[in-house]
Amino acid sequence: MMNVNGTTMGNVMRTILATLLLASAPAAAQTATQPNMTGPAAVTGYLAPRPPQSLLRLLPPPPEAGSPEALAEARMYRESRRGIGGPQWQRAVGQLSVTSPAFVQQLSCALGAKIGPETTPATMAILRRAGADLSPAINAAKAYYKRPRPFTNDGGKACDPDSAVDGGKALGYSYPSGHAAVGWLWGLILAEIRPERSAQLLHFGKETGDLRMACRVHYLSDVTHGRLFATALYQAIADHTDYKADVGKAAAELSLAPVPEGCPVS
Repeated sequence: MMNVNGTTMGNVMRTILATLLLASAPAAAQTATQPNMTGPAAVTGYLAPRPPQSLLRLLPPPPEAGSPEALAEARMYRESRRGIGGPQWQRAVGQLSVTSPAFVQQLSCALGAKIGPETTPATMAILRRAGADLSPAINAAKAYYKRPRPFTNDGGKACDPDSAVDGGKALGYSYPSGHAAVGWLWGLILAEIRPERSAQLLHFGKETGDLRMACRVHYLSDVTHGRLFATALYQAIADHTDYKADVGKAAAELSLAPVPEGCPVS
């Protein structure tokens, strides 16, 4: 999610909001050259004009190279090769773009309601606005820390095909994880809107980040610190008057939304 050497991660986040929240077009489930995250018309985040980048002071730096933490993460990454081609790897492939049908289905199943621009516009709107707050901050953090992706250090295989193109430059920098941040942020927001589904939604939010490690495109701290920032952002958004009003609207429409089909029995 950055604009220097990582257009794809930024575009993934933009696609999240432009496609999942504005239209349910499966063809847009690519990870490169996607439209602006706010869609055809600009979306104002809840924290505007106060820059959400100010919350980045709460984000610790990634582990220093050669530190015990960095060495432990590198070992975890190496060990993750055992999962190549396995169930978690395949689930991660389905979440390369969080606008993919697999991602939308998993989110709907966690929510217990089929989401879409026609059936749940208020829910889509609240996620779009929160995403508009998240994107520039994640962009700024990635551009500042410039942490290489783990596969660039050893040429290891990753589930994202972009990792094998030009050294994975299209994926951009590794820290923090945009997938982990948006998955956790949306999980927190939707758990507030529909508290009876909080366990499923928080599991979904956590898994969104975990699958990026299974995909072998992120270190552990990329994921955990992405969630940390998302939590701080959520707490700031939750105090906003507009957000509170939008939660009520979303809760009302979700109570009438159709139940998604094909979900695993929980």
